[in-house]
Amino acid sequence: MKISYIRRIDIDGEEIKSANDFHDAISEITSIDGYGRNLDALYDALTSSADLIVIHHTDLLKKNLGAYAEKIFEVLGDASKANDALTVIYM
Repeated sequence: MKISYIRRIDIDGEEIKSANDFHDAISEITSIDGYGRNLDALYDALTSSADLIVIHHTDLLKKNLGAYAEKIFEVLGDASKANDALTVIYM
């Protein structure tokens, strides 16, 4: 019997002030070896794992990162379509 688990990743948009902050948070939370700190690397990581990602203060993340936040949301959406084991919740 194979036992799987879902990792919960909480991102607080209030604390994310830059693209580097976002990638720092992903790196710290996920402990992905060799994480490339870019959106392509994020997509690759999320399409090969079972995760629940909860984005808190979505409005502040959009305010702080502008167009980059929209790219993040696009990557999260694309990854969740490609990976049935990935769930993204925006709060």
